[in-house]
Amino acid sequence: MEGMCPGHFSVIHLTLAGQSLNRDDELTLFINDALRFVSAFIIPISQRAPHVYLSALPFAPEQSHVARKFCPRVPNTLVITQGKPSQWPMVVFTAEHHNARVRDVVFSLDESTFASISPQTMYVCDSETGHPISGPLELSNHGMVYDACFSPDGKHILLRFGSYAVVWDIEMGEEQFQIKGYDFAFIHRDGRIASVCLVDGDWDGSQDESEFRILVQLWDGGNGTLISDRLLEVNDVARTRFSPDGHFLAVGRRSEDVIELWNLEDGKDPQRFTYPPGKLSSLHFSPTSDTLMAAFREKPCHICLWRLDTQEMVSFSHDFNYTLYVIHSSLTNYLFIQREYTVEMWDVSTIGSKMIWEKPQATSYVSSICPSHNGHRLLVGYYDGSVRMWDVDLENSTGNRVDTIDTQGDTDTRRVIRISPSGKVVATESRQYHNVKLLDTSTGEVVAHIDVEYEDGMKIAFSPDDNYAAILSRSLITICDTMHPEKRVSFDPWPRKDVWYWGVAFQTCDDLVICSIFRDDSGILQVWHRQDPAGFECTCSLDFI
Repeated sequence: MEGMCPGHFSVIHLTLAGQSLNRDDELTLFINDALRFVSAFIIPISQRAPHVYLSALPFAPEQSHVARKFCPRVPNTLVITQGKPSQWPMVVFTAEHHNARVRDVVFSLDESTFASISPQTMYVCDSETGHPISGPLELSNHGMVYDACFSPDGKHILLRFGSYAVVWDIEMGEEQFQIKGYDFAFIHRDGRIASVCLVDGDWDGSQDESEFRILVQLWDGGNGTLISDRLLEVNDVARTRFSPDGHFLAVGRRSEDVIELWNLEDGKDPQRFTYPPGKLSSLHFSPTSDTLMAAFREKPCHICLWRLDTQEMVSFSHDFNYTLYVIHSSLTNYLFIQREYTVEMWDVSTIGSKMIWEKPQATSYVSSICPSHNGHRLLVGYYDGSVRMWDVDLENSTGNRVDTIDTQGDTDTRRVIRISPSGKVVATESRQYHNVKLLDTSTGEVVAHIDVEYEDGMKIAFSPDDNYAAILSRSLITICDTMHPEKRVSFDPWPRKDVWYWGVAFQTCDDLVICSIFRDDSGILQVWHRQDPAGFECTCSLDFI
């Protein structure tokens, strides 16, 4: 252990003799826990005294892998009798390098480092300790940073400043070259840079909408020379977004409710993803480039998610007014939502959405977030200039787990608004909290707490078998499983501004009937059929006066 330089460590060899780690996940958990140990005690450890390692061991949380493995082998040391934690704290580290708001935080491709960016400076830091590797790099000559991404080898970082981008050499801490354009990405397979250039105007809306035409260009990632000035040309463009791996370009059309996904390898035959009519406000990819997310400006904000391998879509609405990040897994998608003083994590599956985790509120305003590729770690930048790494361990976390347990007081009175066909379940509205609950009519006990606020004019219908409830609120239909209300799907059946939604009912257990009246006294009757597991599809539409 001697010879370690202060503030640095390279490799720590842990003896695992006698411990059976025959699975990769067990070994990974142990290594991650060992890194947490090093991160927590890096300052005393870096002072070179060998006995410091033994002195730090008693302070490791009781349930940590390091403590359970090594404390029994080192009996003659300190014993903590009170106040010893059972698990590592959620905050892995706090970095306080900036003197101003942290506008952006971003991981490198292998997530061993991250960049934190304020209006004046940028630091590149170690992801386990938060210690700076490079910086401060001065940015004050370029204005506001809008986006950032690392090169595939992690040696360079690209920052977007409105109509151009700058590539920095991280080790040298020097600006390398500039590239013109409005959107950028490193192409991971070869290290080139793709850019979007707007033809005939600017994004400020000064020209006619039909003139929004873009060119995709390719640049050498090493020296910034132009390789191709017209890799791809697209007209009628409203929004663009490169996938993080530089393989795709998502383009939102201005005149159609369509998002096109262009493959930059061939630039031909884009995939087309349609969505309900709405004003497209932003496009996002998951860090692994396998999920595409579109957000819309309606209130509440409407979200559509597409898995690129199956083109399966999830659609729902909620109050998503801040920064969004989506994390794709084999079974579901996790959605991270930046709020004012906290960050929420939602499980967004093909059957609905549910908030499952919330980072405890901080004293400073949250200004930027970036989750790791698997969603287990979360970088958060704050207005006070600090950066924190949070451990999102849903099994052992001491943070705020969100569940469906009812926490309202016993003094709450409720009003019956709908009885199920069997008479066994009744939908009620809280007079105090205005939420919707399903009660067992024979016992009065809560069957399910539906996370929907009751509004005047809200319509509720049950399926013939009582298994599903349809809630019509304003222009949004929410279908939920009465026994498992977190399993839900939402959609906008007729997104017109001049419509009153008159009623909703189940025709069969799988068919939903919706009646709408327009302001010119005409109306429409629609039948929607369940398409498991993606949601509902309109199968019949009848106009009437």
